[in-house]
Amino acid sequence: MQHKATVKNVLSGDTVILRGKPRANGPPAERLLALSNVQAPRLGTKDREDEPFAFQAREYLRKLLVGKEITFIPEYTVSTNPPREYGSILLSTGESVAELGIQQGWLKVRENKSHSGSEEAYEQTLDRLQELEEEAQKTKAGQWQAREKGLRKVSHGFEQDARTFLNAYKGLSLDAIIEQVRDASTYRILLHLPDGSQQMMTLFLSGIKSPACKRDNVAADQPQGTSEPFGEEAKFFVESRLLQRGVKVILEGVSQSGGQNFIGSVRHPAGNIAELLLSNGMAKCVDWSITMATEGPARLRQAEKTAKENKLRIWRHFTAKEKTNDSEFDATVAKIINGDTFVVKTKLGVERKVQLASLKQAPRDVKEVGYQFEAREFLRKKLIGKQVRVVVDYHKPAQDGFEAKDCVTVTVGSSNISEQLVERGLASVIRHRKDDDNRSHCYDQLLLAEEKAQEGQKGIHSTKEQPIVRIVDASENAAKARQFLTFLKKSGKMGGVVDHVANGSRLFVWIPKENCRLSLVLSGIRAPRVGRTPTEKSEPFGQESLNFMSERCLQRDVEIEVENIDKTGAFVGNVFIGGDNIAMSLLKEGLASVHEFSANESRYATHFFNAERIGKADKKGVWKDYDPAAAEEAAAAQAQASDVVPEPRREYIDIVISEIISGSHFYIQVMNAEVRQLEDLMTELTKYQSGRPNEVLKPRVGDVLCAKFSEDDSWYRGKVRKVTAAGVDIVYIDYGNSEVVPYARLRSLPDRFKSLKPQAQEAVLSFVKSPEREADYGVESYERFREITGGKQLVANVDAREGGVLCLTLYDPSHSSSAEASLNLEMARDGLVLVTPKVRYARAYQTILKSLENASEEAKRERLGMFEYGDITATED
Repeated sequence: MQHKATVKNVLSGDTVILRGKPRANGPPAERLLALSNVQAPRLGTKDREDEPFAFQAREYLRKLLVGKEITFIPEYTVSTNPPREYGSILLSTGESVAELGIQQGWLKVRENKSHSGSEEAYEQTLDRLQELEEEAQKTKAGQWQAREKGLRKVSHGFEQDARTFLNAYKGLSLDAIIEQVRDASTYRILLHLPDGSQQMMTLFLSGIKSPACKRDNVAADQPQGTSEPFGEEAKFFVESRLLQRGVKVILEGVSQSGGQNFIGSVRHPAGNIAELLLSNGMAKCVDWSITMATEGPARLRQAEKTAKENKLRIWRHFTAKEKTNDSEFDATVAKIINGDTFVVKTKLGVERKVQLASLKQAPRDVKEVGYQFEAREFLRKKLIGKQVRVVVDYHKPAQDGFEAKDCVTVTVGSSNISEQLVERGLASVIRHRKDDDNRSHCYDQLLLAEEKAQEGQKGIHSTKEQPIVRIVDASENAAKARQFLTFLKKSGKMGGVVDHVANGSRLFVWIPKENCRLSLVLSGIRAPRVGRTPTEKSEPFGQESLNFMSERCLQRDVEIEVENIDKTGAFVGNVFIGGDNIAMSLLKEGLASVHEFSANESRYATHFFNAERIGKADKKGVWKDYDPAAAEEAAAAQAQASDVVPEPRREYIDIVISEIISGSHFYIQVMNAEVRQLEDLMTELTKYQSGRPNEVLKPRVGDVLCAKFSEDDSWYRGKVRKVTAAGVDIVYIDYGNSEVVPYARLRSLPDRFKSLKPQAQEAVLSFVKSPEREADYGVESYERFREITGGKQLVANVDAREGGVLCLTLYDPSHSSSAEASLNLEMARDGLVLVTPKVRYARAYQTILKSLENASEEAKRERLGMFEYGDITATED
């Protein structure tokens, strides 16, 4: 009786396993069938060798039958253990497989007694087979060739070193036959090596794991195990496509246990079986081997994602994580906390603490503390102040004393920061549980980056000793600070990193070049205090000042200049970001005020007072309710109300007038060693600029440049006050004069020409005020003042400093005979200035003030200067 079946696999040149039609409740039935009246050479095992031509006979039958539907006729069964069924197999063309095998020389006739019941029919069949065998012998077909042609070199067990074998053949596309499917992702394969030998081995598909199946062909006393859900279906899926098919195998690794089993990919002309299993919900991705996949993990993950979305088979109960509105957003990195955690600020101004997903920072033991520091520095340089894209991968709830965290993947442009950290060996990748979907969405890239770091022995994977990072605290105490002060002052501007902002005017700065950390108080200013505890009240705008400095400075690269130290060991100096003094930014925003005593000691005093004036004029910050007139009256009233009459200042300086603004407003140069340094600097600057080509500059307000003065075509140091299309408004910082300079007459100024502080100091005549030059009698006042001061070296007493402006009483040494006989008095006597007795510092100078008032009264009586037509002050009163 004829039956239909599909050939599942071929055991030898004369024996096959047949498979019936698929069943609804499980895999199809199978039966073993041996060809009757013929026999093939026996295949070997690990205990015995092949008979000659056994493998070739098996291969002939495999290629002829596997996967094809055939007709078979069972004839008899032999009572062996297990029983063996014999019969005939016919191809779809009606040809007998036994006759074809005899004809090709791969089978021999096996004489036996008839089991069909008809002796005559049996004899006819035997005669036919013997005729075909004789023809094969004559033509030396198949096994009738020379014996040595039927031998093969095969190893049924793996006895060599797996790692050495892998290194020899890794990445090569090798021919192979799938001999057994243990489960859908584990196979026994026969590998054809380039040298012609063959190797049996166990292969796990890289990157995936299918449900387990109960084991076949095990001894009676060995457990078969149980099949997991969908395990048998997945196994049948693979067997029907790959069992005993010729494939290409790429070896990619060895198993986790380190035994003789290999990891690899299987390629078939129809596609990648791993992707097919994943997309049909018959396998899951596994992290430990997915990075070994030659084509990368992306396609495998996508296939798995498709099955999850469609809830196929093993994913039938899968529930995707819901995306929230804040699961992906743009932000600015505000602070780096450690090697995997930092603070970002969203566009709405909300700060969020985040941790890099699936990453673990370098261990905390002494040997590797340097890697923690290096990781933090890497993040700081890459991220601080930068706009980034944040994707929240999962939320880690609070546990074991640790706060809750958002675990994220952060990208800057197209660069994944986590991947860069791992690639440099500055962090390791967390091994999640296989059923844990709380992981980075770029997890596979992180695993690949870690492999790369391990191969290159980078960072924490290095065998070298990492130097321990020790940073000296230069502000530990005043004595320690004094040891550092001298060389820090001599060093001029130094690069540093702001580690911490205590308040608006106190920072902690790390100096990499000197490997020291210091407390730095901003020179010349005072910022409102910030409460140290939640219950301590901050001064108005103290928190705003702290926030401003944190946003601008925290963990930024800065330059510092050290001027002095205070009694606690903190250094006093200036901080520059992008060339701008940050103290001036605070003053302009009204988030600090000038500390007059320390400001007057600084070479930036004029800039500080000018910046504060801008803040006052704009009524920003602490100056939001500022009224100049009321403030002046309050200061004068306070001075008048004081019972103690202050002593007049006796601070005489030799000066020259470098620029006159009006009859009482001017710029001076103090005749000291710095003026002689200025002469040398101007000579060197002229030599430096001669012959240099023009530059294309984009000046900004506050920049110090080199400008060619229009009157003498010489180069001078100048500061930008205003930028227009026509030119740049420059004030020459060593003389006080200003002009609009064309762009072609501007050049950059090297730092070595900036070390000398500006020599022009703004000043006014004490106790008097002249008209502006544009006002009535302004020109006369200006001309008279120029007449009595021009080209002369004068002596000045600094009566006070008001907002960075010197209040001076001027004397001409050639004819001034007393403290009252000043040039201020001469201007008053000529009726070209008005006396201003209500200034804050007037109480200490009553004698001088009385003489000025008498001189002014005399000018009024004689109708001099601005009193030509009468007393102009009478209407003002």
